[in-house]
Amino acid sequence: MAWPNPTRPGEPADANRPWHWVARSDDTSRVPLPIGWNGAMRAWMVWDGSTVSAAEAAQRFTYLGPCLTPEETKAAQAASAEPRGLAALAASATPPPPPAMIYKKDAVRVHLLIFAGTLFATLFLAEKVVRW
Repeated sequence: MAWPNPTRPGEPADANRPWHWVARSDDTSRVPLPIGWNGAMRAWMVWDGSTVSAAEAAQRFTYLGPCLTPEETKAAQAASAEPRGLAALAASATPPPPPAMIYKKDAVRVHLLIFAGTLFATLFLAEKVVRW
């Protein structure tokens, strides 16, 4: 499914809902990923804590639909032809994490390593300039 409104790609169908399902555009298996929509910023909040603009999201993701609330999940379960337990429904609604996901702890570690490397290089160059 493409983005709901072709005149506003990258924006969700219902901007009042905070969570939506998307899939990576380059992922042929279309593994669903939950990401948050911040209507005030008009940006997506992704799993590593960063934001993605609507224009960038339109290129990186395919919109699958809004995440269901607990009430909507119960109503869908009641309307289902075959009765299923809540555990089975929750297990089917929880997608596996994508293989390339960077968790926040790892992202912080990477940023600290980059900062330390930049600081070391700056001090190294400053010492070379002073000696010249």
